[in-house]
Amino acid sequence: AGSRPLARELARRPSRAYQTRGRHAERRCHSCVASRRASLCDTLDDMASAPSVLVVGGGRVGTYVACKFKSAGTTGEVVLKGSPASRGVSSLQPFVDAMCAETGVTFVRDYEAHRDRVFDFVFVSVKTYDLPSVKAELDAHGITPKTAILVHNGIVGPLFANAVRVVIPQSYDFVEEAVEEAETQLASQKKKRITIHVKNEEKPWVMPDTDAARLVARLLEASDMRAVADPAFPYGLIRKFFINGVANLLAIVGDCDCNGLLKNHRERMERLYEEFVLVLAAPHADAFAMLPPDFHSVVFDGLASYGEHFPSTKMDFDAGRALEVDSLNGYVVAQARRQGVPAPENEKLVDEVAKMVRARDVARATPARDEPR
Repeated sequence: AGSRPLARELARRPSRAYQTRGRHAERRCHSCVASRRASLCDTLDDMASAPSVLVVGGGRVGTYVACKFKSAGTTGEVVLKGSPASRGVSSLQPFVDAMCAETGVTFVRDYEAHRDRVFDFVFVSVKTYDLPSVKAELDAHGITPKTAILVHNGIVGPLFANAVRVVIPQSYDFVEEAVEEAETQLASQKKKRITIHVKNEEKPWVMPDTDAARLVARLLEASDMRAVADPAFPYGLIRKFFINGVANLLAIVGDCDCNGLLKNHRERMERLYEEFVLVLAAPHADAFAMLPPDFHSVVFDGLASYGEHFPSTKMDFDAGRALEVDSLNGYVVAQARRQGVPAPENEKLVDEVAKMVRARDVARATPARDEPR
C-alpha cells in the first residue's frame, strides 16, 4: 500500500459520539479502541514518517501524554520539554526521567537541538502565567506547530494559531508500583516501577467540534486516551472552570484536600458559585445556554469525585511555586469590574491568597536563627 498522510487517515475514520452534557458520558468499548489503535499503527508502519510530537511542560500531565503516545506507537518522535536548567531540578524529575527512559521519550530542557522545526502536534501543558513565555520561546527558536493543543486551568486569551483548547477532568499523580520480574520471585524481590495514577480516567478529554480538534481527538483515542470533539465544548469549559474556581484557591486558604473543602468550607464555596453565575453569564452566554437544570449538583458532585486529591494550585503553593490566579478567581474579579457588578467573595479570596503567597515567600527567603547569615 502507498503512503497516506496521518491527517487523511484519521479524518476518514468516523468519530465515536459521547454525551458530555450534565454528568453522564458513554463508556467506551475497549475492544473497539484497541482495534482502531492497531489499525492506525498498521497504517503508520506503512508511512514514510509518523507524526512528530512536542510536549511542552514536563509535569504530571505532560509526562503522561508524552509517554502514552510513545508507548502506544501511534506517533514517531516524541519530545518532552521540561523547565530550563536555570529554574533548578524539580523533586518530580526522577519520576519523569524513569518514565521517559522506559517509554523512549526524548526529554530536553532547551530547544537547541530542534531549531527551525515543524512539529505535527505541540501539546502545551504549563501554568497559564507561563503561556506567553512558551509562545515567545517557540518563536525565538523557529519552532512551528501544525496544531497546538493547550491544556491548562482557567480561561485566557488566544496565543497560538490553529490551537485546540482541551478541558480535562482528570488529576494525575506519580506513584511507584511493585512489579514482579518473574512469577517465581519472592515478594521481597519485587521491582519498583514508576507510573502515573489517573483519577477519573474513564472520562474523556473534551475539545471544540472543529476539524483540528477532531484530528487531535482521534489521535488521542488511538493512543488509549479518551477524547471527544464536542459541540457542547463551551459547557465543558465553564463546568471545569466552576469546579476549579470553587476549589483551587480556597484549598490554599483552608489547607485541605477536596474532601476537606466540601466538609469545612461549603458555605464559602456556595458564595463563590453564586458570584460565578452572576458575573460569567454574559461573557459566556453560549455556555450558559447549555447548562443542565442540575448544574449546581454537577459542579459539587464533580468536585467530590476528586476525594482526597489536593487541587494543583494548592500543590503549587506548598511547593513554593507561582500560582494561577488571574485565569481562575482573578478572571472573575476582572470580569466583574468590567461589568460593574460586585464579586466580594472572589475579591476577598484573591486578596487572601496574595497575602499568603507574600508571607510564604518572605519566610522562605528569611534564614532561620541558627543558620549563618
